[in-house]
Amino acid sequence: MSELPMADARNDDPTRKQIRAAVAARNLGSASNNTRWNELITYFRSLDGWRPSYRSKSVTGFVSAWDVEWFYHLPFPFESVEWFDIGLSEEGPFVGMLLPRSIIDHANDILPVLKNIGFDFERRGDVARIWGYLPRSYDDSPAQ
Repeated sequence: MSELPMADARNDDPTRKQIRAAVAARNLGSASNNTRWNELITYFRSLDGWRPSYRSKSVTGFVSAWDVEWFYHLPFPFESVEWFDIGLSEEGPFVGMLLPRSIIDHANDILPVLKNIGFDFERRGDVARIWGYLPRSYDDSPAQ
């Protein structure tokens, strides 16, 4: 049994009440659940080497900075996640001062995983946005 936090970590009564009040005040409907979020977390934690960057928006309005740490920095509890962005590419290896770094596109690996888990998501540029709540929010969304 892993002792790493999962989607429901830090979901105490005061936090749960605050999240549910924000959801009710904004008339949001759930588009995901802890089972799906846990599948996503487990998938990315199991990768060797590269892990994608991510950021999220809470139903209370807070938008996180981009991060790449998939073990303890995630937006726990995931019940609060209005949307969750995942970067689909990474810079290739450094080859010299005068040469630009190549871009490695991981969309063909990541997007089928999101679909198989059953998320409501959309790709825009090199970012996949997963919605935790509906209606879909495009605020602070990457350009198409």
